[in-house]
Amino acid sequence: MRIALVGLGAIIPNHINALLECGQEIVALCDIDPTKPAATNEKHGLSAACYTDFEQMLDEVKPDAVHICTPHYLHAPMCCAALARNIHVLCEKPLAISKEQLEMLEEAVRHSDAQLGVCHQNRFKATSQYAKELFADAPPTAAAASMIWKRDAAYYQSCAWRGTWAEEGGGVMINQALHTLDLLQWFCGFPRTVWAHVANDSLQGVIEAEDTAHAVFTLEHGGKFVIDATNAASHSFPVQLMLHGNKTTVQICGDQVTVNGVTTAHSDGKPKVGKIEWGVAHTKLIRRFYECLSTGEPFEVDLTEGRKVIDLVLAMYRSNGCEITV
Repeated sequence: MRIALVGLGAIIPNHINALLECGQEIVALCDIDPTKPAATNEKHGLSAACYTDFEQMLDEVKPDAVHICTPHYLHAPMCCAALARNIHVLCEKPLAISKEQLEMLEEAVRHSDAQLGVCHQNRFKATSQYAKELFADAPPTAAAASMIWKRDAAYYQSCAWRGTWAEEGGGVMINQALHTLDLLQWFCGFPRTVWAHVANDSLQGVIEAEDTAHAVFTLEHGGKFVIDATNAASHSFPVQLMLHGNKTTVQICGDQVTVNGVTTAHSDGKPKVGKIEWGVAHTKLIRRFYECLSTGEPFEVDLTEGRKVIDLVLAMYRSNGCEITV
């Protein structure tokens, strides 16, 4: 297929490498910085058309699919623009940053012949797939996760949109901890209520949004899952998830899965580019997305799946220490 990419930032090598490994043709690159498309072509040995205007690229190139890797607030509008032209979309997380954007996307998907996929690549990790299979007969009744990372002032000051409510849509929860929260609800099921606190403990004066969050989600059957996330550490540690149900207790940390005290390794391999915590599951997700497009079957992480974690994050922001319905 003929693929276009928009937003040529830090995550784009993951998409380019995965597309090339999957045998797709990259025909166009777009970024508001006019130097980035040509530099990306040179770095990756591509000969894609270069653009600074997204909709012009869609109209002139008419790609089969577009990957959207721009700042958060642009994801939903760009998805809608592509879907209106019946161009398939693979969107980086988060899919949206507000209820209004989710409603825009629902309308766009309803009137489009194209598919919309979302990059929740951690669902495709070997550890995640193994744990999901362990609870195939019944989901966990209790779960917890912790994400303790470092994102300092220099990180946020490198891009003006980061840490802002209007453009990032929040802080640690809608960016770094989004994948972990998505895994919790993917394993356990969608919760009924949430009680949450979010705070800016260490980055006051640097960002508007939260650097630290804690939430307790109650499931329909009365079980709970808990998440703790912070960007305030002086070092980034591996994310840890704990799941319990059917007399089975599972702990996931990095490539290690411990089931009732017995540990085994389930590795995807080491990242070729980018941060170690990004892993290599982008390639698995992207390969699956294009398999679905070629066969006509629906991609698993569509609008319905991609919006679940957004609904949870937005509910955390509304909670303010009170238990509310998600």
